[in-house]
Amino acid sequence: MEEKKINPFIIAIAVLLPSFLALAASSGTNVSQPHIAGFYGATQYEANTVITCYIISGGLMLPVTGYLVRLIGKKLLFIYSIIVFAIGCLLCVISPNLQALIGARVIQGIGSGCILPLCQAVLLEVFPEEQRGVAMGLFGVAAMFSPLAGPFIGGYLTDNYSWQWIFIINIPLCLLSLLLVKLFVPDEQPVKQKYNKKFDIFGYASIVIAMGCLQVVLDKGQHNWFDETWICWLSGICIFSFVFFYVWELEYKYPVIDIRVFKDRNFLFGTFASAFINVVLYSTLLLVPMFVQSLIGYSPSMSGLLMFPRAVVCFIGLIAAGEISKYVEGRLLAIIGFIIIAISLLMLTQMNPNSSMESIILPNILLCIGVPIAFVPITALSFQTLPASKNADAAALHALFKNILTAMSTSISSTFIARVSQVYQNYFVGNLSPHNPMFLCKFTALQHKFMRYYPEVVASRKADGMLYKQLLAQSRLASFFDIFTILALLMLFAILLVLLLKNKPKNVKNCK
Repeated sequence: MEEKKINPFIIAIAVLLPSFLALAASSGTNVSQPHIAGFYGATQYEANTVITCYIISGGLMLPVTGYLVRLIGKKLLFIYSIIVFAIGCLLCVISPNLQALIGARVIQGIGSGCILPLCQAVLLEVFPEEQRGVAMGLFGVAAMFSPLAGPFIGGYLTDNYSWQWIFIINIPLCLLSLLLVKLFVPDEQPVKQKYNKKFDIFGYASIVIAMGCLQVVLDKGQHNWFDETWICWLSGICIFSFVFFYVWELEYKYPVIDIRVFKDRNFLFGTFASAFINVVLYSTLLLVPMFVQSLIGYSPSMSGLLMFPRAVVCFIGLIAAGEISKYVEGRLLAIIGFIIIAISLLMLTQMNPNSSMESIILPNILLCIGVPIAFVPITALSFQTLPASKNADAAALHALFKNILTAMSTSISSTFIARVSQVYQNYFVGNLSPHNPMFLCKFTALQHKFMRYYPEVVASRKADGMLYKQLLAQSRLASFFDIFTILALLMLFAILLVLLLKNKPKNVKNCK
């Protein structure tokens, strides 16, 4: 009886802290890659494995979250996950070489994998149905704010202390999380049924193979996608494994995860719409710093500072959106959010090499106003028509699907910039011709400037080089315009998915 009297907001704090740590750990090491590579005498490419192995190992735990919840219960699984995560952090600090650090990150990722869906499932249970918008607003603080804040925190600790502090600071916070979960998360008895004792080895093995192959293709493929036979083979194995996993989980009597929750219309379309929000959030988190560093010339620390206001706005917006959702119909609120996101993406297409900091910060702030306005009602609507017994499986599938789509989108985004800019180079290079009066005028003007310091032959080469450099910059600029436009169109498509969602009338809630 005493457990029922615990304020749900206190329980929310207990489950949100470890969720924040788990998600911030995924992006906190992004800015410290050069430092890690230099510390171990490795290349930047080798150090990138520190990030990808964490994502893979965490993603591989998502399908088994529902099974483990049925086996030992949410609270005990939460405690074990935090302990494993803390052990991983400790091993990261004392790792003697890069291989040991990668192994430690795998352990850390295994600990983090179950934390986010557990947090979502607990919040959905402890908050009453009429406050689900508030619950998902609080969940969004961990799901959306922590990846945005991770690079800023990681950069500050790396610049002022060392990259090891990214992991050191997690250890006392993990101990605090253990205490909070132990004291405030309600106890529950695991359901003792036969299916708890059977583990779906084939289903789990297929998703492990699929995600492993997918991550290798995403990591290697952006340099030579499908140009090599082994990448084609891995892509085929990945697709086959995903299809096998889906069919097997539908037909097998004791599935590792109940994939039938996708039969619920709200959960299916809501998961897609929520994944599209993640695609935009993480793609812009990659693309905007890439833009300002490559075309405007900002330093990494300056570009990180440029992105911090969106983290603050997102944090405030998530809390506010939870309250607003009490008074505004969920689908309407989500549509407003998607429209705001689309407008902000179209504003990003107006950036150019002469853009001021304010003109870049403004659309980013607008983007992170739209994200919580869309995210909170979409997440609440996704789970609204599911029975409470399906929350753990649904939360794991929800997180797994977003994890896969987000990993694909970030790799595709960077590849899109590289490939499409090459296409624009082919279009633009025809203008670098002596038969083009504009080119001839620019070339002559630059040649005369260089001739003040160099011989005519050298001056001509430098003028050619300068104009070609401008061509590369304009090609890259055009590719950024295209991808921001595509992301804006994706948000308009997400609005169609929102219209397919069902909203439970308030009088039905009250009757219950």
